[in-house]
Amino acid sequence: MNKIINSPLVITIIVIIAAFVIKSQMKPHLGSEIRGAYEEIISIAEDASSDVEKTKAIQDFAQQISTQLRAGFSSGFSPNEEDEEESKESKFLRTKTGIKLDGIKEVPSQFSGRQSFIFSISNESDYPVKSIMVNFDYYRDGELIDTTNERLNEIEILDLGERVNLKEDRSISNKLSEEEQIAFTFDEVKASITSFRIVEN
Repeated sequence: MNKIINSPLVITIIVIIAAFVIKSQMKPHLGSEIRGAYEEIISIAEDASSDVEKTKAIQDFAQQISTQLRAGFSSGFSPNEEDEEESKESKFLRTKTGIKLDGIKEVPSQFSGRQSFIFSISNESDYPVKSIMVNFDYYRDGELIDTTNERLNEIEILDLGERVNLKEDRSISNKLSEEEQIAFTFDEVKASITSFRIVEN
């Protein structure tokens, strides 16, 4: 067996395997490339020797190498935790596009030193969601004056196709001067979903 392994033919076979492996790393069809390498090796072995036992030994040797390569590359390219995490991120982004915030409108507040506004949230995605966090940006004359990130505690689960109307309050400190309070009073609110949890069966 040592003579076979050290023979020029086997060395050539190993070089061919290495070439196919390098080539297969640059293409998505790894399995077909490895199978092609194996078939090419067997063909060379059959053409290169009339000695049946020697040819069989080379074939066995090539098959073992091919099998080990397939097993190694299969484990190397199998899904791992990072791939699963990427899948979760994609799912989150797809679901996020289906959660709509609209109808933001300022309304009179029942309390002094506060501003109130109403808005609607609807779920047009493929999954129910919960633990919804919303970022509110407050503007005055087109300039950002404040921002908050709030959890919508009123909603336990926002089901498929469900639409909920909500009201939010924003306090203005009474320690501010009258001029500062005016400058800190919003005339526009923008909202966006920042996080949530998908409810799966």
